Amino acid sequence: MAQLDEISRRQHGVVTRRQALQNGLSADQLQRLVRTADWQRLMPRIYATFTGRPPPAAMRWAAILYAGSGAMLSHRSAAEEAGLAEPLPGPVHVLIPERRRVRPHPGLVVHRSRHAASRRHPRRSPPRTRVEHTVLDLASAAADAKEALTWITSACAQRFTTPDRIADALADRPQLFRRHALFALLINAAGYTSTLPPWPAPCPAARADRPPIHRAAFVPEVSRKEPLID
Repeated sequence: MAQLDEISRRQHGVVTRRQALQNGLSADQLQRLVRTADWQRLMPRIYATFTGRPPPAAMRWAAILYAGSGAMLSHRSAAEEAGLAEPLPGPVHVLIPERRRVRPHPGLVVHRSRHAASRRHPRRSPPRTRVEHTVLDLASAAADAKEALTWITSACAQRFTTPDRIADALADRPQLFRRHALFALLINAAGYTSTLPPWPAPCPAARADRPPIHRAAFVPEVSRKEPLID
């Protein structure tokens, strides 16, 4: 059980069913912990080893574990984990390799890319995109050029990255939406101009390609009429 406690500690109090069964718990013991509300099921096969409302950090870990192999935080979820943004209510965003699929779940937004592995930070835990790609994901989805510039300048002002490093990451993403406008914003952030570029409106195809966002208040899975053990 000491090993399971250590896993739980590293994962902000969240463990998978497999981790629990491989580190000292039986299926009956796991079911009893959930039934007595000492543990709570956050997602299928994902459990919080504590009572009460899970904090954002625990829900981010739950999303990564649920999404499985190669999953990492992305977009605003990665920014929150890095300290670039304050936590807000809403879904957890994860990035997975293009060939993988994840069953939809409320409160989870899954993005897929053939380049997911190269965008992952090599050392940070929980797994997340490198800050340069996090900034690009958020800036490209911004409502206007001013909001996009704020993401860039905030990351640079807090010394998470630099305009040059973001530009290097952008060079590796030729298909990124609003790519040319983002290059112009990076020139602005580097101090070479104060002019904001025109901000392309989302085209119908771009909106159609975006994954659906499921917004749902947290309800422990044990309260739903589903089997306690899956």
